[in-house]
Amino acid sequence: MIALYVSSSEPYAGKSVACLVLGRRYQEMGRKVGYFKPLGMLSTRAGGVTTDEDVAFIAQMLGLREPLGTICPVLISPESLHQVFTGHAPDFLEVIDRAFATVSQDKDLMLVGGLGSACCTGLTMGLEARHIVERLGTRSLIIGQYHDETSVDLILSSKLAIGDSVLGLVINGVSPKHIERVKAEVAPFLESQGLPVFGVIPRDQVLRSMTVREVAATVGATILCCEPAADELVEHYSVGAMSEAGALRYFRRTPNKAVITGGDRSDIQLAALETSTRCIILTGDLYPDPRIITRAQEQSVPLLLTREDTLTAVERIEKVLGKLRVREPKKIQRLVELVEQNVDLTRLDVALGVDT
Repeated sequence: MIALYVSSSEPYAGKSVACLVLGRRYQEMGRKVGYFKPLGMLSTRAGGVTTDEDVAFIAQMLGLREPLGTICPVLISPESLHQVFTGHAPDFLEVIDRAFATVSQDKDLMLVGGLGSACCTGLTMGLEARHIVERLGTRSLIIGQYHDETSVDLILSSKLAIGDSVLGLVINGVSPKHIERVKAEVAPFLESQGLPVFGVIPRDQVLRSMTVREVAATVGATILCCEPAADELVEHYSVGAMSEAGALRYFRRTPNKAVITGGDRSDIQLAALETSTRCIILTGDLYPDPRIITRAQEQSVPLLLTREDTLTAVERIEKVLGKLRVREPKKIQRLVELVEQNVDLTRLDVALGVDT
């Protein structure tokens, strides 16, 4: 059996979606694929048990039948941390050993998902990445998020934290202004440091998008109309605080957006409805003019009413933008396309020892 531990240089770098894409790919190649996340955090209820949110999603998408509590045997929670702090914690590594032995039975390939950052997550629980990799006997793949030059230190620190099991790296989320330099300078430098770079994936606006429904939840808004359109993806946001004439020119430059404006700014709202707008966030708990509701219904553009002021609504959206889990079919399909276009999967297969 082949086992690959997928870790990252920082949280929200793309570990779970990498496991999903690779899992689907190897299933299509006829392999029996399993998934395991030794340490989880984002608790959700699924199948009658509390488990990690990503685990529930990936298990469903890969059609896995093992109990979720076995796929993810340890959760970071107030209860487990209390056990650690008071000296009453079980041997978490033994718990992980037993669970991994169960879920890996009859599998050709196991994908093991890391949590947070390879450098620091899990230290309190005694479950740093190096210990898990050595205990389970896995090889390792790092997903490295790239923001600027300081990201290289985080990537190299992740390699040191995991050890000799690292096969290589995929650099993810590179902005257009950095993409050529990363390919021409950063990737060759990392290769010279003994860290093969299997691919460089550009930042993609679709993957960073939110559904209208997620936008509403983020700003604590009520959806006033056009509920069926609440699953459309919002890729950008614009703040409407200018004149009507200026707003129309401004809004035309930004597609698939959420417009954030005061509920009493009918002129801004009408301008937004004349352009590519996914939703309008009405701030200040100010109910819109009936004309706006009628026009929004004609255009199938949801109106979101929130008590927050415009600045707070913007701050809330900026805080979560780009940190949402990939769940929507459109995002998953886009992710598969990006991986196929930008990652040398054959090179990864060879390094991992998978016969194609």
